[in-house]
Amino acid sequence: MNPSATLLTAIGISVLLSSATVFALHGPMRRLLEAACPLPTTASFWLRAAVTVLYLLPLCVVLAFGIPRYSQLGYAPPMEVVRASLAAGSFALVGIVVAIGLRLSSLRPQSKFDYPPVR
Repeated sequence: MNPSATLLTAIGISVLLSSATVFALHGPMRRLLEAACPLPTTASFWLRAAVTVLYLLPLCVVLAFGIPRYSQLGYAPPMEVVRASLAAGSFALVGIVVAIGLRLSSLRPQSKFDYPPVR
């Protein structure tokens, strides 16, 4: 595989994995953030931040670890590029989803004793 085909394959796999994850988590995460955040604008911000992380961090991991070494780019087998990209992207996404889940599980719902948000 030539270098540009290797790079495009790795980027495409990362985007596909991230898109599938965002598609699966967008609705439930939006509802959870709307229930946990004091204002709709904060829920919208944190949802967009999470989606951005779900796209950018796996892409960085795939570009760093999913592409064979530069000395091998001229003759890297296509299935090795796909395997390494899938492994790196999946590892990053599992780590992100676990981190988001742990953070969201520690949130507590608002109570009537909380102060109103400052505007």
